[in-house]
Amino acid sequence: MSRIIIAVLFAATSAAFAQSARTIWQPPTLDLPDALPQPTISKEMITKLRVAKMQVILEETPLKDVQKSLGGTIGSRGDASEALQWLCFHGSDAKGRWALWLESSEMGGGTVDGFAWQRIAKEATLDRRCGTQDAEIDLPIRLAIGSTESEVRGNLGTPTAKHRNTLIFDHEHQETVRNEPFTASNTVYIELRGGVVWTVQVWKITSN
Repeated sequence: MSRIIIAVLFAATSAAFAQSARTIWQPPTLDLPDALPQPTISKEMITKLRVAKMQVILEETPLKDVQKSLGGTIGSRGDASEALQWLCFHGSDAKGRWALWLESSEMGGGTVDGFAWQRIAKEATLDRRCGTQDAEIDLPIRLAIGSTESEVRGNLGTPTAKHRNTLIFDHEHQETVRNEPFTASNTVYIELRGGVVWTVQVWKITSN
């Protein structure tokens, strides 16, 4: 069930994405296959991240708590299963500029259940609703925009699939919540440009 939800999320993103080439505001759209492959990764990979001094735990940290701590304006689009909210931040490192979107899908119920971290071009303009954040983005594994494909494979292993320039790492397991069976998934998408990581997109979704 969770795999269908993730596919719907990306289909909705592709259909609704209307971001100006001049101004960045909404989360990025990745080039993904119509159907997700069967999961092959044995354990969860990325279920949290640290932005400045705040640790964001996927499916636990409310988006509004992030806003209170880090600022920014909450964006939204869609409704029902296609509803999505996000906070956009931007900063820079030694290799260039980046943007980060902390996202809450309909399944997230107001909590952050996904994020996208992307390198952005020098000439790109960030919407005024995107907050400035010059602190480092820390992930629980050795992965960052600017990493090489070989470094990604060394840290994450063999991808579940590769679709054009995007590596897909997909994990799924069953668990019981309040005596009810649930499927928990953790999916990491790595978009490569010139052999290095341009975008890291992560979702953690638990559904029954």
